[in-house]
Amino acid sequence: MSAVEWIATHVRGGQHLTEETLALVADFTLIWALFEGTEAHGEDVIVVDELKSIAERVSHDFSVQRLDEFVAFWSDRYIADGSTNHRFDRLNLTHRPHRTLVENVLLKSDDSLVNKIHAILLITYRLRNNLFHGAKDIQHLDGQRENLRYASDLLKTVLEASGRYIYHTA
Repeated sequence: MSAVEWIATHVRGGQHLTEETLALVADFTLIWALFEGTEAHGEDVIVVDELKSIAERVSHDFSVQRLDEFVAFWSDRYIADGSTNHRFDRLNLTHRPHRTLVENVLLKSDDSLVNKIHAILLITYRLRNNLFHGAKDIQHLDGQRENLRYASDLLKTVLEASGRYIYHTA
């Protein structure tokens, strides 16, 4: 029995998950594994501690247009009426300096290229943690489709800008 079939049979609400949602979860999981495997510096490294140095390293080859698209998406999602909203709170950014950085970038009061990349990597990291370690109500995954799509695209953009390929270039 496949994981999809098992979830549909055994998990409350699992039969309502769309194929698109399940594919996006799988894509994000695979891209995250590539990102962590190529960008983190060893087995004992805590990835969140590496995100700023990754942002600094890739900033020279990161498409500013793509960066603006990512920031715009997450600003639209997490900012309402000039301040963060309830969705932002559910990211669970508990480390105050990280929370402040992400707020400032999304509120467009920090225009630094490195800080923008760092902030959206922090959002993606929190999405990853919430997916793997957070509340497990599978019925809410359909509401995460665009988040997962943008997070996967961000990680692919970082991998391309990094040049630390474990795969061939197209």
